[in-house]
Amino acid sequence: MSESTNKTPSALSDTQDVYSSPYEEVNGCLCKVHITKQGNFYVRLCNFAPKIVSELTIDDGTELTRKYRIGGVDEYGRPLPEFEIDATELEKMDWLHNHLDASLDLEIIPQVEKHVRHAMKSTARFATKKSIFTFTGWKQVNGKWEYLMPGVGVYDVQLQGKQKRYFLDADVKDFDYAELAGFFRLDLIPMEITYPCLALVFLSPLNEFLRQIGHEPKFILTLLGRTGSMKSTVAALMTSFFGSFSATDLPMSFRDTANSITHSAFSLKDVLTCVDDYHPTGRKESESMKAIMQTVARGYGDRAARNRLTPEITLREARPPQGNVIVTAEFAPDIGESGTARLFCIEMKPGQIDLPHLTELQERAAKGQLTHMMYAYTEWLKETYLCDDDRYARFLEMLAEEYQNERACWRATLRENKVKFHDRIPDTLACLQLGFNYVMGFMLHSGVLMQRDVDEITERFNTIMFNHAANQSKAVEQDRPTHIFIRKLLAMLDCGQVCVVPASEGDGILPSGCLGYEDEEYYYLFFESTQRAVKKFCDDQGEGFTISTKALGKALADEGFINTDTGENTRTMRFGSKTKRVLLLRKDMVEKVMGI
Repeated sequence: MSESTNKTPSALSDTQDVYSSPYEEVNGCLCKVHITKQGNFYVRLCNFAPKIVSELTIDDGTELTRKYRIGGVDEYGRPLPEFEIDATELEKMDWLHNHLDASLDLEIIPQVEKHVRHAMKSTARFATKKSIFTFTGWKQVNGKWEYLMPGVGVYDVQLQGKQKRYFLDADVKDFDYAELAGFFRLDLIPMEITYPCLALVFLSPLNEFLRQIGHEPKFILTLLGRTGSMKSTVAALMTSFFGSFSATDLPMSFRDTANSITHSAFSLKDVLTCVDDYHPTGRKESESMKAIMQTVARGYGDRAARNRLTPEITLREARPPQGNVIVTAEFAPDIGESGTARLFCIEMKPGQIDLPHLTELQERAAKGQLTHMMYAYTEWLKETYLCDDDRYARFLEMLAEEYQNERACWRATLRENKVKFHDRIPDTLACLQLGFNYVMGFMLHSGVLMQRDVDEITERFNTIMFNHAANQSKAVEQDRPTHIFIRKLLAMLDCGQVCVVPASEGDGILPSGCLGYEDEEYYYLFFESTQRAVKKFCDDQGEGFTISTKALGKALADEGFINTDTGENTRTMRFGSKTKRVLLLRKDMVEKVMGI
C-alpha cells in the first residue's frame, strides 16, 4: 500500500536531486510530491529509486538504436544492480520483473507505471551519453575518417562472440617496420602462399573506398589442402593482423549456421576473417556445408544479402559482407561454375612450411606485432589520403584509375599468354594487386624498403599471381556444366555402366543402358536419356547436376561441342533401318576436355 506523509524527508541519497518536480527520492523510495496549503505530501510510488545512469546509442552500421543503463538505490540505501534495457522496454516496465529482485515493486496507486516512467526519464539529463559501434572498419565520425577497432582511439567498439578476438594494438612506439618487410623477403612460408594472402590482408582496409568507387572485392581466397597442410594455421596467422587467433580458434567455421556467418560477415567490415574447415564427411553434412559455402560464395562474391522485412512490413537495410574472407577446405567445394568463379584457390601440401620458422611467426603474432603493423598501416592511410576532403576526393579518383589500369593490364597479360579466363579473374587480380601496391607504398614511405626492393618483390608477386590465375582459370573451366557432362559421360562409358554402339550396326537390337551410337567423328546421343543418366550418376556420387536438358544443349552448342549445321541442337538421322533423333557430340572436342 502507498504511503503518504507531510514530514520533511529525513534521509537523502545521491538520487535526490536528479528527478524533476514533482518527483523526489525519499529514504530510498521514489515519491510524488503533492503541494497543498497544509504543506507538502509525499506519495510513495515504489520501494526503490530507479534512474537512468547512462544513455547508449548503438550503431550497427545500418541502424541507430538506443539503450538505457538503469541504476539507483532501494529503500535500505543499497545500490541497485545496474542493467541495460532497450529504450522501448522502458515504456512496458517489464524490466522491473526481469532484472530486479522480487522484493522491489510498485505501489498500488492509479497510473503508477506512468509516474515511475516519467520520473525516470527526467533523470536522463544527468546520465552519461555514450556511442557504441558494433562493427569494425572505416567510418566518418564528426567529419573525420576513423578506423574503428577495439583497442584503437576513443571510440567504443563492442563485438560479440568470437568477434571479441578482433582488436588492434595502438602502442607502436617500439614497432620495427622491418618486421613487415620480412614477410615479403623471407621464404618462411612459400611465397606462392604468403604473397596472395598478404595482398588480401592489406587490401581489406581499402574495402570501404573500393565500394565507394564501385569496385569492392568480389572473391573468396580459398586455401586447399588435406589434413596436415597447415592451411588453418596460415589462415590464423593472416587474421592475426586484426586480432588474436589460432588454428583452433578462428572467427568462423562451417560448423556455424549460415545466419551467424552472414551476421558476422556484415559486422566485420574492412578486416580479414576466415571460415574454417570445409571437409564434409557424410552426405547430410556434405549438403549442409555445401549450402553454407554457397551462402559464403554468393555473399562475398556478389556483396549481396537477403532482403528482410521489419515487424512493420517495411524493408530492412541490406547487410552484405563488408570485409574479406579466407576459406580453408580439404578440397575444392562443388558449387558449380559460377560459384567456383568466385573462388581464388591456393593449393597447400603437407611439408611445404618450415615449422620452426612458422612457430617464430606465431610467437610474433601472440606478442601483438602483427596488430602493430596493421595499426601503423591504417594510420598511414588516414594521414596520407584521408586527412581532409580534398585529399580524400583525390584518393578516390586515384584508386578508381589504379583499379581500371590494373584490371586492363591483367586482362592483356592473360590474353597474351592464351589463358582462357572467366571475367571475374582480372577483377580479382586487380584487387589483390591494389592491396599489394599499397602495402609496398607504406613500406617504401617507412624507409624499410628501397625502390629496387619493391621492384624485385613486385616482379615475384606478378609471376606468382599469373600462375594462380592460370590454375584458377582451368578450375573454372572444369566446373562448366558442359565439361562435367562430358567427364561424367566418359566415366560411365569407361566403367560399362552405359554404352554406345557403332553407327554401322544400327539395325541391331540396342543393349540395356545404350545411350546412342558412335563413329570416328561423333557420339550420336539420345540426348534426354543421356542427360538423365549423367544426372543420376552425379546424384549417386553426392554431386549436383541441376542444369536442364534445354540449357545444357544450348551451352554445348555455344561452346562448339556439338554439330549444329541444321540450326538445331539435335537432328533426326537414320541408323540402318531405324530413325532416331540424336545430338552430335564432337569427339575431337571431347578429347580436348579429357586431355587426350
